[in-house]
Amino acid sequence: MYHDYAISPTLFHWQTQNSARPNSGRGLGYITQQETNKTFLLFVREQGKDENGRTMGFVNFGPVDFVKYEGSQPMNITWKLKHPMPAYLWHETAKLAVG
Repeated sequence: MYHDYAISPTLFHWQTQNSARPNSGRGLGYITQQETNKTFLLFVREQGKDENGRTMGFVNFGPVDFVKYEGSQPMNITWKLKHPMPAYLWHETAKLAVG
């Protein structure tokens, strides 16, 4: 289970896969986003399944820019959304940080 949540309407905390390291592979790719001119899109869902056991869909929060990271395997990354998320989504995704 990943520890992902909205920090604000324009900042999002995202936890990578357990294998990501800041000095190689995908982890390094996230950190060097600006230098390598990569575009990352953030897709979010509140939970994996709905009350009927059906897989929930993702919401596209759009392009994001790397802000900072902490840790390794997994890395905790803060992304800045290029477009603020709608208020109702901000309140729902902020709840993910609590429970």
